[in-house]
Amino acid sequence: LNEITPAAIHAHETALMSAFYNKVSSLPGVTVYGDFTQDRAPIVTLNIGDMDSGEAAEILSDEYGIAVRSGAHCAPRMHEALGTVEQGAVRFSFGYYNTEEETDAAIAAVRELAEQ
Repeated sequence: LNEITPAAIHAHETALMSAFYNKVSSLPGVTVYGDFTQDRAPIVTLNIGDMDSGEAAEILSDEYGIAVRSGAHCAPRMHEALGTVEQGAVRFSFGYYNTEEETDAAIAAVRELAEQ
């Protein structure tokens, strides 16, 4: 990390997040939350149909080897505003050590779950 600039790290994380967002946000049955029109943290929060977020996270982990966070994310008022208090949400976070291949695998997994 001493050889890589914070700007390069941010650019990599943002590119992965944008690629993921651009593909999953157009999938039928997938609801993505947040404003992606400006610079932001490399996080995409979504729901897949009416699937419980904990169930989605468990399937992503067990069947696809993808680690995500699920639930209320310590933000109950946000979930009240979004109408996701009962369902929660699934949060994908992208980091410097994530790859394009991992991002493509996450896109494919969300697509498969949305088609069920």
